[in-house]
Amino acid sequence: MIKFENVSVLYPGTAEPALKDLSIHFNQGEFVCVLGKSGAGKSTFIRCINGLQPVSEGTVKWNDKSLSEMSPKENLEVRRKTGMIFQHFNLIPRMSVVQNILTGLFGYKKSYENLLGLFNSNERMSALEAIDQVELTVEPTRRVENLSGGQKQRVAIARALIQNPKVFLGDEPVASLDPGTAERIFHLLKETHLKRNLVSIINVHDVGLAKKFATRIIALKKGKLIFDGAPEKFDEKVYAETYNQ
Repeated sequence: MIKFENVSVLYPGTAEPALKDLSIHFNQGEFVCVLGKSGAGKSTFIRCINGLQPVSEGTVKWNDKSLSEMSPKENLEVRRKTGMIFQHFNLIPRMSVVQNILTGLFGYKKSYENLLGLFNSNERMSALEAIDQVELTVEPTRRVENLSGGQKQRVAIARALIQNPKVFLGDEPVASLDPGTAERIFHLLKETHLKRNLVSIINVHDVGLAKKFATRIIALKKGKLIFDGAPEKFDEKVYAETYNQ
C-alpha cells in the first residue's frame, strides 16, 4: 500500500541527508514500530509518508501512485485518510474536548465552515462516539488544557479516528507520558489498529513497547535503514548497532 523507493531527504543548510536512499514498503494490517536514536531520521520518515515532508530524491507511493504525481485533490485524499498523532498532542488548549476532536474533519469541510465551527448533528455524534472508543471519561465540554497527558493523547487519537483513516502515523506519541500511561495508550492504539485493519507506523523511543506491540520493527541510524524484521529478531546485537555510535 505504501512504498518508499530510494528516498533521500536533505534539509537546506545541512551537509548530511536526514534520510539516505531508503527503500521499504508497508501492507494493510501491519503494526510497525520505528526505532532509532534522536536524529536518526524517524520524524522525517513519518512526515514523508503523507507528504508533509517533500523528498529530495526518490519516490513515495500510495497504491503504486507517486505522491509527487498526484493532483491536489488526490493529495488531499491521502491526508484525509491519514490519522496522525504527535508527542505534544497538537491540540488547541482553550478549546473543549469535542471541539478538538471535530478539527479532525477539517479536511472534509469548507474553509468557512471550519472557521465558524459549523458542524452538523451527525458530525457531533461521531465525535462523541470517538470519545467512547478511546474510553475517555471526561466531560466533552471540558477544555483540554485541564486534562492530564494521557487524557490529551486520547483526545488526539479520537481526533484521528473521526477522519476514518486507512493509515495511522505516530511521531513519538508516548514520549512525554509516564510508563504506565504509555503502555495503556499503546494498548488503545493496537486495539484500534486491529478493529479497523489499518496500516500503523509509529516512532517510539521505548524498545520494550515496540517488542511487545509491533508486528514488525524497523530501525534507522543516521538516515539509513539498518533493521527490518520481526520483533523477536531485534536482539542485543541489533540494539547495540542501532543505539551505539
